[in-house]
Amino acid sequence: MSVRIRLTRMGRRNRPYYRVVVADSRSRRDGRFIEQIGIYDPVKRNDVFQVKEDRIMHWLRVGAIPSDTVRNLLSGAGIMLKWHLENSNLSEEKKKQELQKWELAQKAKTKPAAAKKEKAAEKEDKEETVKDKAEAVKEATPAEETAAENAEEAEAAVGEKAAEMTEETEEKVEVEDENKASAEPEAASDTEPEKSAETSEDEASEDKKA
Repeated sequence: MSVRIRLTRMGRRNRPYYRVVVADSRSRRDGRFIEQIGIYDPVKRNDVFQVKEDRIMHWLRVGAIPSDTVRNLLSGAGIMLKWHLENSNLSEEKKKQELQKWELAQKAKTKPAAAKKEKAAEKEDKEETVKDKAEAVKEATPAEETAAENAEEAEAAVGEKAAEMTEETEEKVEVEDENKASAEPEAASDTEPEKSAETSEDEASEDKKA
């Protein structure tokens, strides 16, 4: 019986996570397994990969074969390097030196990754602040629009009142002009009899003289 170290899929649709298990190579991928020795969650930011290193080394010594995915994950965790160093003929000092080199290389890789993560987090924060400002502006603009509309309505009402006032004053002026025009002919008619009386008196005095 060949034993493999592989992943079994768990979780719901579009949100998977995996168990790292030791299982018979003849069993189904998500079928029965011998032992669970870790978990792997690729959805999270840091790609959570946690395994029991002592159990991994035990099953590798027994002859278990890791799948390609599990091998890559174990290489990233440094477990495969330890396994190769254990099977090599190097001295203990050289093995320690190799492990130290690997740790330094991992630290050098993690620094740029951490800087990128920080930049990404800063970008996200800036985008969130910009979105918040845009939402605040959107919320403020309706109030400003209503205030502008109210001001326009007030101006229109003032204009209408002014127009009504001018129309009223024009009507008053027209009425006054009509009253004046009607009063002038009456005054003229009043003066004409006086003039006729004066002319008759003049004619009578002239006849007497004659």
